[in-house]
Formats: sequence, structure tokens, C-alpha cells
Amino acid sequence: MPTSSPRARRVSMVDVARAAGVSQKTVSRVVNDEPYVTDEVRDRVQHAIDTLGFRPNHAARALVTRRSHRIGVVTMGGTTLHGPVSVLAGVEDEARRAGYALSIVSTAPGGGREIQDAVDSLVSQGAEAIIVSEPQDFGGRLIDVPDGIEVLTFNSEPVTSSAREFLASSDEVAGAREATRHLLGFAPRVDHICGPTNWLASRSRIRGWRDALEAAGAEVPDPIAGDWSPRSGVAAMRELLDRGARAVFVANDQMAIGAMSAIHDAGLRTGIDVALVGFDDLDVAEFLTPPLSSVQRDFRAVSRVGMRELLARLDGSVPGAPPDPLPSRLVVRASSAPR
Repeated sequence: MPTSSPRARRVSMVDVARAAGVSQKTVSRVVNDEPYVTDEVRDRVQHAIDTLGFRPNHAARALVTRRSHRIGVVTMGGTTLHGPVSVLAGVEDEARRAGYALSIVSTAPGGGREIQDAVDSLVSQGAEAIIVSEPQDFGGRLIDVPDGIEVLTFNSEPVTSSAREFLASSDEVAGAREATRHLLGFAPRVDHICGPTNWLASRSRIRGWRDALEAAGAEVPDPIAGDWSPRSGVAAMRELLDRGARAVFVANDQMAIGAMSAIHDAGLRTGIDVALVGFDDLDVAEFLTPPLSSVQRDFRAVSRVGMRELLARLDGSVPGAPPDPLPSRLVVRASSAPR
């Protein structure tokens, strides 16, 4: 009868300490990123960790410290949209490096009660912090979070009752303002296809668009709302073409792709007959025909800035100043190239 091979023994801190020629306490300090370790010793210990394939036992650490090292994430409107997916990827990277586990709950759009239930569930599971991604407006009602729980919201407006809530975002208002000013060089009126109006991101982009038009003394037409999808972009663009639209700012690239299809179906040319600018600068934007102008946001940088502040707070640091919104940048391509 064949015998099974013995299971490989898990590499321990003792093994790392022996390989690096240091004490087990020094290895613990390096693993937990504590002070009082010289750079030379830290490098030697890290080399031993990498060579041996050591992985810290976070479950054991939780028993000792009585901390869960778990962060709860509430993402609204699903996890298929580019913004929430990109932010979540950055959050996962930073959490994993710091030894934290994530519990993620995806909720339906517009479900205020569902959001509160999700937060309550995550807190009951021992989450030390709550992250809210792509928040929406629930009629002025704030999400209730117990005292002592850190809260990071990826947006420019607070959405919880917690005094510990802080924000991380890109400057969407400035990005929308820049896109609209650019389009005013193409036509005296700039129409807007916005996202769902209960999304705070939609409101920021509407605000930037309106600010730019008012500053220029231009007409401020009624925006047409889509649902972030290409299909809704087609329907909205058809309506705008009936109005005689010649320059359109679109609140995300997916809807802008739909708008380009509607322009083509109408026998018109994007970038020549109708100027178009999207938002988010998807990887595909530069490969469309014509390439799509778009407002670029660094989602990973936003995640990194927010998570590093959150992790510092969880590890006992005094809260720093709230991170400033990171800049957005208009990338001009043929869909709105100056004539």
C-alpha cells in the first residue's frame, strides 16, 4: 500500500531567527514593523523570511493581542464597475501586506437599510474598521457606526455618523471642470450625460460641469442620467442628438462608449461632428476609434493613501490630517481634439 508523504513542517520564527543569526524577539519586531531594529539586521531577517518562505501566523497573533485584524468593506452598487473594482484591488493589496483580512459585502444600489445591515453584520464579526466604497445618498440619513470603529470612506463627503470617519478621494469636481472647459473650445454649449443622481460621484461631476459653464457664462442644459452602462449611454446620446448636441461630457467611459455608438449610428463622426469626453480613462479608451478623451484618476493611489492612514490608526498612531483629494487629469485624444 502506498504511503502518503509527511506534511511539510511550517516554517517558524525560530527557524528564521536561526537563519538570520538573531533572537526570536528581533524577528517578531521585523515582522510587526516595530522600531529598534537596524536597517542591516532588518534586511538580514527579511532575507531569511524570503528564503525560507516564512508566513506569519496571524491567527496566533490575534489570540495574543485580542484583535481580529479584520477590516469590513461595504461596496455599493456591485463590484463590476471600474471604480469600485479598482479601489477594492488597492485595498486588498494594502491589507494583505499589513496582515489584515477583509470581509466584503456588496450591496444593491439605493439600499439604505441594506447598507446599515451590512455594517452591523461586519461589526458583529469583529471588524476593527469599516471601509465604504462608492457611497450613495440615502436622503440625508447617515450610516450608524459604533464608537471606537475606524471608518474610511472613498469619497469626498462623509456618509456615517462616526466622528472617526475620514475620506480619501480624487478631485472629481476639478476633473469635470477641466473636461467641460476643454469642450467649450469645441462648441458654445456642453451637454452632460451623468450617472445615477443618488451616487455622490455623479453629483461631484455634475458640480464641476456646472461650475465651468457658469464661470464661462454659458448655458447650463439639463443633464441626462444614465446608469453607468454603455446601453444607457446610447439612449442618452440619442436624446442629446435630437437636441442638437455638439459637445458632450460623459460621467464615465462605459457610457461614453455607448454615446460613440449612437453618434456613429446617426451618421455623425465623434471628434469631428460631436466632441466627447469621458471619465475614468479605462485602459481601452486609447484604443477606441477614435481614441476617447477622458479624465484620468489614479485609483490605486487613492486606495494606498486611504489605507495607509487607516492602518496607522489601527496600529495606534494619532490620526493625521485627512488626506487631500488626489488630482485628476484630462487626457485629450481624438474624440475631442481641438479643431
